[in-house]
Amino acid sequence: MLGLPTLIAVLVLSVWVVDATIHRDRVVRNVKIAGETVGGLSDIALRARVDAIADRLADTQIVIQSELGDASWVASDLGVSLDAIATFEAVMNTRREGLLNRPIDWLSALTSSTAAEIAINIDLPTLERSLHSNSRLRRAPVDPSIRIGSNRLELVPGTAGQLLDVEDAAAAITTVLQEGAAPTVQVATIEVPTELNDQTIRELVAEANRSVRTPLKVRLNDYETFIAPRVVASWFVLDLEGSQPSLSLETPLILDSLEELLMPGNTGAGQAQFEIRDGTVKIISSDGGTACCQRDAVDIVKTALKMGMGEQVHVLPNRPAAPREAVNRLEALGIVEKVASFTTQYSCCVGRVTNIQKFAEMVSGTWVKPDGRLSLNETVGRRTEEKGFVPGGFISKGHLVEDIGGGVSQFATTIFNAAVRAGLDFDYYQAHSIYFERYPYGLEATISYPRPDLVITNPTPYGVLIWNSWTDESVTVDIYSTSNVEVTLQEPTEEPFDLCTRVRTERIRTWQDRPAESDYFFATYRPDEGLNCDGTPSDPDQTTTTIAEEPEQPDQGSDDSQQENSPTTTTSIANQN
Repeated sequence: MLGLPTLIAVLVLSVWVVDATIHRDRVVRNVKIAGETVGGLSDIALRARVDAIADRLADTQIVIQSELGDASWVASDLGVSLDAIATFEAVMNTRREGLLNRPIDWLSALTSSTAAEIAINIDLPTLERSLHSNSRLRRAPVDPSIRIGSNRLELVPGTAGQLLDVEDAAAAITTVLQEGAAPTVQVATIEVPTELNDQTIRELVAEANRSVRTPLKVRLNDYETFIAPRVVASWFVLDLEGSQPSLSLETPLILDSLEELLMPGNTGAGQAQFEIRDGTVKIISSDGGTACCQRDAVDIVKTALKMGMGEQVHVLPNRPAAPREAVNRLEALGIVEKVASFTTQYSCCVGRVTNIQKFAEMVSGTWVKPDGRLSLNETVGRRTEEKGFVPGGFISKGHLVEDIGGGVSQFATTIFNAAVRAGLDFDYYQAHSIYFERYPYGLEATISYPRPDLVITNPTPYGVLIWNSWTDESVTVDIYSTSNVEVTLQEPTEEPFDLCTRVRTERIRTWQDRPAESDYFFATYRPDEGLNCDGTPSDPDQTTTTIAEEPEQPDQGSDDSQQENSPTTTTSIANQN
């Protein structure tokens, strides 16, 4: 019974020995490499085939995909090559491992094929250099920095960078080439930390804000003014170049700022002002006189801030004014023509009209330099009887009430619309929560002290002059500059926001010196006086506002201050393209 199987086994072994001896220097039958059949090739022919595969692999396009983006390289540029010797040996050893397994592998080779694994070499320095040199596939770390907040310096946290993970790329490339798949690989990224940590800059900011919070009163000649914390914050410069980062007051910034802020205290040639005569821009000045300031004024200011001596008035030394000095300063702004105008109507002879006209008078003649800003609250301050304001109507938490200075939001809406049409930007604005027919639907602004404010910024290369006029029945804001943008306003669109109505208005600005862009203005109107968007009654005695950066008391004489559950309308310049 054992004779027949034994005979068959002996015959198989004999045939295997003979065949193995004949093919000793050849590849085993039915062996493939990189998709090509090389079974039965002699060692010389196999070497030639492997060399050809190596040349082809060196020219293969490899696509790298990552969360940072995609790019492609020729394999040789990534330091990728075929290890010809290792691949040759791998093919020759295929199905020849283990003496006892060889007869079985030989039988298997007669009926099925097998693939030998190619050996891939990757020079990691070359791969790293190629991957990291592509700007689309790297994100440099951004060190922490500073910005100017409403009344203080603020930390801008650093952002870690990203680079492709070289080791992951090498492993992925090796795998895809060995599998013979399409040479497209997904590569992970690694985080690149910032050189400076946020805490280091946060401590510098906290130290600087002790000076920023110091009330600073200064006087030049007979003119006395208070320098806003935001202005003081703008004098600090963050230096990251030295061995240790520093945040310090910069003398040129202080001097330039003082010269601008204290211009009303100048005399003669040091003082100049705009005047509009028959629609033409004039600059009025005279010869001789003094101007701000001698360089010693900077030391006085620095000492006052360092020592916290803000309560006293600091008298700054003036200097002789050069001929036409102030005129040249204003002429350099390029304010030569009217670029926008807007008028709103009111009923004659009520308290709110007095307030509107007083506010317009205090703002008229203000000019904003390129990249500068105009805050209505910083310019006018709290509305009081001492300043000439009287009781008038305004909105408090969705209710119509009356207090000192009420009605001034009509001026805010008027200058807001003029600024929109002049192509200006806004750091902050807030629409009324109740719609009034005297205002453009969805395109209006309210104001209160200290919040909400209306803050206009000037993105143009020219100065901007605000010039106001009024009658018994209307107030007009004219804006003068140099025309360099055409503004188109689309029809407002509506969408429900609970029971409220949310209104969006698109503005298209076509610039003379840059591509056209769109931005949007929003307003959210209550379903009725005294109701929140969810239908609950609003409480006029509450003073919490969801709009301001921190809860603050509403101004006496505001037109609108919002509450929790009331419509939020401060989304300004959204979705800018």
